[in-house]
Amino acid sequence: MDINQFVINYWGHIAAQNEEALKKYFHENAHIRWHNTNEEFNVSEFLRANCDYPGSWSGEVERIEHLGNLIITVTRVWSEKISFHVTSFFEMDEDKIRTVDEYWGEDEKAPQWRIDKNIGTPIH
Repeated sequence: MDINQFVINYWGHIAAQNEEALKKYFHENAHIRWHNTNEEFNVSEFLRANCDYPGSWSGEVERIEHLGNLIITVTRVWSEKISFHVTSFFEMDEDKIRTVDEYWGEDEKAPQWRIDKNIGTPIH
């Protein structure tokens, strides 16, 4: 299995909210944790949270790292109105996802206090 293509395809299905395709990526008893909101989901709940969310989405994997059976991705997910960056830690087992730990952050400009102090430089 080409793990880089696996996660790129996975994120494509997340953006497309393709529930049927996404089911195939997970072990039946997988767990997904969104630490920013202190939530844990089983696969069915995770699919509902992603596929029932309103709007049309796009996504682009910006970085993939491998550490044994742990795959780390940085992905930008956006719609017409909002943009996020998400860092995901996928624990793989037999070519399927066993656990995912995700950290979502909304893309926005730097806080005013840093702008006022003239510290930091925009990345893009």
